[in-house]
Amino acid sequence: MSGKAQNAIALGATLAATAAAKKIADSVWKAGSHGKTPPTDPTDPEVELREAILFAVISGVVVSVARTFLARKLAARERREQRAERSALPS
Repeated sequence: MSGKAQNAIALGATLAATAAAKKIADSVWKAGSHGKTPPTDPTDPEVELREAILFAVISGVVVSVARTFLARKLAARERREQRAERSALPS
């Protein structure tokens, strides 16, 4: 697969993983706060500082774990493709 195609796939997968991670973070927040909606603007003075920081930590962890998982999967796929290409070369 060409470098541009790999980059496009990686970008699309990262965006999808980030969107899914945000939904997970929102669900975790709602479950932990007994149905309270997550803060949409942590800089809003109406949002308690404790809530803003806690939500930032939760969403940061979830997004980082999703991106790490995705990066490892994409790297493993690339290594498999490279091994297949090397084995297909004449000796």
